[in-house]
Amino acid sequence: MTSVEHLTSRARHGRHREVLPELLELATDPAAPPDPAWEAAAAAVQILCWEDRFAEAGELAELLIERQGPGGGDLCDQDMPFTEAFLAAQLYAGVPAQPRMRAAADHVPEGRVLRDGLLWPAEQLDIRPVEWLLPCHYDWGGPRVPREGVIGEWLLDRDFAALEPREKRVAWEAVAKTNDFARGRELVESLGELPDQYHLCLWLAGWYAVEGDVAGGERMLLAAHTRWWPYMRWDVIPTSEVLQPTLRQVVTDEVRQHFLTRPAGPEASGGAS
Repeated sequence: MTSVEHLTSRARHGRHREVLPELLELATDPAAPPDPAWEAAAAAVQILCWEDRFAEAGELAELLIERQGPGGGDLCDQDMPFTEAFLAAQLYAGVPAQPRMRAAADHVPEGRVLRDGLLWPAEQLDIRPVEWLLPCHYDWGGPRVPREGVIGEWLLDRDFAALEPREKRVAWEAVAKTNDFARGRELVESLGELPDQYHLCLWLAGWYAVEGDVAGGERMLLAAHTRWWPYMRWDVIPTSEVLQPTLRQVVTDEVRQHFLTRPAGPEASGGAS
């Protein structure tokens, strides 16, 4: 196991705060090989966001792209979580994202994922709020959407408890697609049903937040933690919970402690050591 793989696995074991200084040291070491350096930086950005150190996360993203972008290496095939670092630094640290993202994109060769991933949201900032460009944004507090054409809408009138597990997943997706929190809350509070999908727990948590039900939102975020799985090998902790302003309303001290100290993903299931 390489050093960065060891560090990210330790983090997913719930030792995020302990590992962060080592990740930052590797990420900022000019002599470190490019791939371990940017992977360590990606993991560090995620943890910095949970520590509300958004300015540092943006600065780290800036440093990595300036150093590695011109070489056209594997960093240039990524966009997450570096794009989010710039956006979060604007939202929570007051550092304008648009000029930084455009300057960072200038360091990346044409046609690469990272360049496009920086320029598109930079353009969108002229017409959209920052939170719309961050992951897992929903129309919390907005109106219900018509059911017609929504996949799974035919399941919404059936007895939910009688549905097969696969049908329940489709039905939960339909509930979220129609933005029907009343139905979602009924399933949770009356039937004791929770969605298996991580992102749908976030949808519910945001609705509880706008309803002013912190305890309900907290419950959904804790459930989301057990359903999260790393998308990339450097993924050590999900960040939508602390990036989305609505979700932050229900990130209680218990939630923050839970996410930063409990094993998650393969480390929680015994699939890694």
